[in-house]
This record gives sequence, C-alpha cells and structure tokens, in this order.
Amino acid sequence: MPRIVIGVGIASYPLHAAGNTWAFLQWVLGFRAAGWDVWMVEDVPSAKCIDAAGKNCAPSLSANLTYWNDIVTEFGLQDRATLLVDGRAPELDELMRFARDADLFFNISGHFRQDDVLAAPRQRVYVDLDPAFTQIWAEVYKVDMHFHAHDIFVSIGRHLGQPGCHAPLAGRTWLPLGVPVMLDYFTPQSPEPGQVWTTFTHWYGYPQVEYDGEWYGNKSEEFARLVDLPRRTKEKLEIATDLHPEDKAVQQFLASGWNLIDARPLNSPWQHYRDYAAQSRGEFCVAKNGYVRSHCGWFSDRSAMYLALGRPVILQDTGWSDFYPQGEGLLTFHDESSAVTALETVAKDPARHARTAREIAEKYCSAPLVVNQFLETIGAA
Repeated sequence: MPRIVIGVGIASYPLHAAGNTWAFLQWVLGFRAAGWDVWMVEDVPSAKCIDAAGKNCAPSLSANLTYWNDIVTEFGLQDRATLLVDGRAPELDELMRFARDADLFFNISGHFRQDDVLAAPRQRVYVDLDPAFTQIWAEVYKVDMHFHAHDIFVSIGRHLGQPGCHAPLAGRTWLPLGVPVMLDYFTPQSPEPGQVWTTFTHWYGYPQVEYDGEWYGNKSEEFARLVDLPRRTKEKLEIATDLHPEDKAVQQFLASGWNLIDARPLNSPWQHYRDYAAQSRGEFCVAKNGYVRSHCGWFSDRSAMYLALGRPVILQDTGWSDFYPQGEGLLTFHDESSAVTALETVAKDPARHARTAREIAEKYCSAPLVVNQFLETIGAA
C-alpha cells in the first residue's frame, strides 16, 4: 500500500472553523478512500495555543489539542495522526519511520514547515489553495512560502501559467488540481430544496495585494457590486458571515434585502455546517476579487460540498467554467444581471437542478477520483 504524509492546518483553527477543517479533511479521507496509507500531521507553536474563549493557554489545556483529538477520533486516525507543538510530539519517532517509507508529503497550503519531517518522504508536494495570492505573496511581497522545501507544485487555480491568467508564477510550474469532496459524508438529506440561497463568507479575509499595477482583494469588493441584487429577484439570499454587527456593510446589505447571520454557531460541530447547507435552496456566492481579477480558475471546496448535498450552486466565474459543466445544477455569473438570470433559471425547476448538482459532484468532485487525477498529473498513478 502506498504511503503519504499530509500536512494540514486543523488544530491551528480550533474554534468555529468547520469549513477550514474540511478543506484539509477532504484530502486526508480522499487519499485513504483511494487506497493510500495516510498519516496526518500538523505543527502548532505553543504561543498560538488558546482556550475555548480564545485566550492563550498551555498546550495541554488548549482548544487546539482538544479539537485535534476530537477530529482524530471521529475519523479513525488514532494511529495515523501527529500534532507537533513547537516541533515535538510523543510519537515523533514513529512518524519519522512512517515518513521515511512514504512516497509523498502532501503539504496543503504549505502549512507544515518542520524540515526534518518534510525531507523524509521521497517527494514533497506544495498544494496551493489560494491561487494568485500565494504567488503574489512570494514574488511581489517576498514572503517566505517555504517553496524551497518542495519538489512539485500544484494549484486549484487551474489556469495558472495559461494565457489569460493574470498572476505571477513565483518561479514555479504550477500543475492543475481538482477540488475534492467525500460524498459519503455529504449526501442529500432531502429531495426538496429549501427556500433560501445561502453561503459562508469571511467578508474581508486578508489584506489586498498589488500585482502589475492592480489590486487583488477579497469577497467584500465583489459582494459590494451585488448589494442591490435582492431588489431584482424574488429569491431569498442569506450570508453566514463573520461581519461585526456594527460594520457599515451590515446595515447597507440588510436595507437592500439581504439576510446576514452569524456564521459561528453554524461551524461547531461540523454537522451544523453541513446541515445548514443541506437545508438551503442552494449556494449563491461571489469569489474573492483576486480570483476573479486573475482569472486563475479557482473553484470552491465549499461549493463542492453544496453540490454533493444535492444543492445547486451559483458561483461567480474565475475561469472555473472551463473545467466544470455549467448551466444546470452549477451556474456561473459575472455581474448583477447574469446573477439574476442564474437565479431565475434555477427557480424554473429547482428539483431538476438539485439532482444535477449531485450528479456533477459524483462525476467531477468525488475525492478518490480527484486524488487519482492528481496522481496522473504528477506522473505517480
């Protein structure tokens, strides 16, 4: 059985972060389902260990450790997971023995940085989940992304390096990567779609970055272009977000007919995150301005979850429509007018679009399928 070590960022975000957790878990469970012996690893500095209230505390008492142990237990990873704190863990020797016999180190977002563990497997793969931003941070802002420790570079920005993609490459060749979802954990719960279009959104994310005279921003810029959308459609639109109640965007969007709710209660336990999406009519969401501006081909792991749940997705185009079917079950938009058209299209036959959504997930996003496509891409099938 082939072996792989997968670097994740789960314990680093132990509070209200189901979406973040599943961005990593889809790969861990996907490789396991594809027949690989998987060891999950993460390294957390003790200075970033917090309690349930978000205050610094000792690692042994931290929410980070509790959350890690809960995930490891729930998904049957007890003898195949290591959380290092300041580079140390009781089972480090056992991890190293496994890693020396491993074929790949699959480092998601380059999160894991302990070089002795990274160097042990035969090859190291840097897995980019933030296309355009990752490369701009490295090339323009000279941020050390730890690229030097890796041999292969893959990105869910499948247009990187292609004509029409306005993003640097930071001196690397970026191979295309699909977006996986574990279908067994995200299955349709009801054949009847709900009444409200929903999504989860970090409104501001991280600071804008500049490349070639243009600024690459967050979802806030793209949502601002659609503030009046509810006035042009009968469909109900809701955003589960981290916006502070006193943020001026809250009143502006509420006054225009959007519904905004606190995303935190929907993220713990992770089943709340899944069930909120499952009870929706579908997902309606913008992409980060940087993804749109770069035309990098980014596609959302959260959208893949909605599709798997049999909920149609209307997602702003970043070039992803070159890789996934669109028009039924999965639809794209560029501006307010095309967003209205997409909403009206689904409204004509919600049940049909719901069925097609699940079919798209099965055909294009099934985690073992995406894993095997990745292996073929790097020549390791």
